[in-house]
Amino acid sequence: MRVELAPTELAEVLSPSQVRCFMDCQVRWWFKYGLRYPDPLTGNLALGRAVHAALALSFEQKIESYEDLPILGVMALFRQAWAAEREETEFRDDEDPQELARCGETLVRKYLEEVAPTIAPAAVEQHVTGEIAGVHVQGWIDVVDVHGRILEIKTAARKPGSISPEHRFQIATYAQLTPGATGDARIDTLVKTKTPGLVTQRFSVTDQDLLATRELYPMAQMAMRSELYMPNRTSMNCSRRSCSFWRSCQQEWGGEVPA
Repeated sequence: MRVELAPTELAEVLSPSQVRCFMDCQVRWWFKYGLRYPDPLTGNLALGRAVHAALALSFEQKIESYEDLPILGVMALFRQAWAAEREETEFRDDEDPQELARCGETLVRKYLEEVAPTIAPAAVEQHVTGEIAGVHVQGWIDVVDVHGRILEIKTAARKPGSISPEHRFQIATYAQLTPGATGDARIDTLVKTKTPGLVTQRFSVTDQDLLATRELYPMAQMAMRSELYMPNRTSMNCSRRSCSFWRSCQQEWGGEVPA
């Protein structure tokens, strides 16, 4: 399980996910990272974690064996990971655990058949930490291959049309914190459509990507420490379905969080 370092003061240690959360909704960041309120997984998030866990275990042994695990073995790893994730998940009304499990098995098989054989991992689930513009930053990298390329595995409901700014920010962060990283990257997105898909996107970190991290980390840290937070009711993630903190948000800031 990925665990954030416990900061000794507010926003001492940041990560790409923290900055993304804060930029999306300051109040949600405060509830999650400031007050540390529980934030249970949704079914879709649990699915992504279980898929990721199974593939990570397969890649870990590949570092030693130079071979992928048999598909049936990785499917068994996925089922174990899914069973563990289910225990901590609050499924939404439209989330069917059995259907999600079947979808996850299909996505795992697709990745193993189409992508995994082309990857030569050097490190898996690598924890990186360091400073960017004077801010202590950490992160977890899915895979670093033998060529110094950073690989991230995502699950999504729709096919991505381009590299999103949040993903560029994430990879630019990792490239600065990872010894031997070349700045080349690839994002493999498993798409949970009716006919499951797989989208591979390759790119290289640019000077503008690096500049964004050096500007935004200290700015975000300063804003986080101001303790002046506003809810973002225009966010696509502002809904009772997506946010575990909607009741507290309504109670303190008024208005109505949409269903």
